[in-house]
Amino acid sequence: MSLVRTIVLRSALAAGLFAMGCSSLRAANSARSAPIGAEFAETLLLAEAEVAAGRFGVADRILADFAERRANTPDAAETALWRALFRLDPANLTAGPQDALVLLDGYLNGPVTVAHPSAATALRRVAVQLDRPVITSASVSENAAGVSAVRADGKPESKADEKGRDEEIHRLKEELSKANAELERIKRRLAQPNP
Repeated sequence: MSLVRTIVLRSALAAGLFAMGCSSLRAANSARSAPIGAEFAETLLLAEAEVAAGRFGVADRILADFAERRANTPDAAETALWRALFRLDPANLTAGPQDALVLLDGYLNGPVTVAHPSAATALRRVAVQLDRPVITSASVSENAAGVSAVRADGKPESKADEKGRDEEIHRLKEELSKANAELERIKRRLAQPNP
């Protein structure tokens, strides 16, 4: 994972946590949300301890089991938000942004009124951004040099994909060449003395 991607992931995660914290404060002060139950608070503490130890799968199972036992309750709905957050953690090698998107969509569109819709929406936007493939100048130059490319889903590009990519590179090179020629023409014109 590149340094830039790591920085982006950590920044996005920090922004998500900040948004959740702000949303939690607003929710605590509003009459709409009920305080979390003691059982959920205890379950969340257990899950957070597992995450701190790097056992993301165990933390996810703890929260999923709680949600099953307390189905269709506000506390059960909140487990989806926390599970999504843990799945967005760059240290979690067993899940990723696509998994988080599924949970966040369920959280936002579920039958129970949720306490943190703004935070979930912000996390969803982060997950969408993280799920997009990163294009770097190194990958473009490798592709232009003839190194076989791999699609975002991990499968090798087909001949049609390669041909389309090659045509796009050719088109962009032509545009660059035309822009350079126009720039040279403008430079020559500006260099000529005015009569």
